Amino acid sequence: MKKLKGITLTLVCISIFIAAVSCESTDCPINNVVYSTYGFYAATDEGESKIQVLDTLTVTAAGTDSILINRLVRGSEVELPVSYSAATDTLIFHFTDTVGRTRRDTIWIDKENTPHYESPTCPASMFHHVTAVRWTRLLVDSVSIVNPNINYNVSENFKIYFRSGN
Repeated sequence: MKKLKGITLTLVCISIFIAAVSCESTDCPINNVVYSTYGFYAATDEGESKIQVLDTLTVTAAGTDSILINRLVRGSEVELPVSYSAATDTLIFHFTDTVGRTRRDTIWIDKENTPHYESPTCPASMFHHVTAVRWTRLLVDSVSIVNPNINYNVSENFKIYFRSGN
């Protein structure tokens, strides 16, 4: 009888331990930075066509020394991190052609930032809702917002249309 009580007590303790450990083992995201996706397009007679950028593309974040994309060749889209709490992200797209000439366009993304909590034991992530986009017009003709919600769901957020003949 004493042995049975000991086994029962041991099983109860193990059950409580397992329950406590399982409650604390929340799968927190490894990286709480979210990314926005920019697709590259050209206007056609039929509407639009996804294209590859033929020039070498480097993307930097204005006001920092951060290189977000370094020397991408023949890319048809890029995924770029979104700043954690700034109201506006300023991205500079550097296009370098085969003779070494670099031309730059800047894109400003205005957004609202919303904290996102997975669990009290996980650090907060920041999700974003794009409210406006502006751009310079050297090589970029226009930028449209496809999906204004930037979160863990990867989808195309922006379409960048390029001027023809540049």
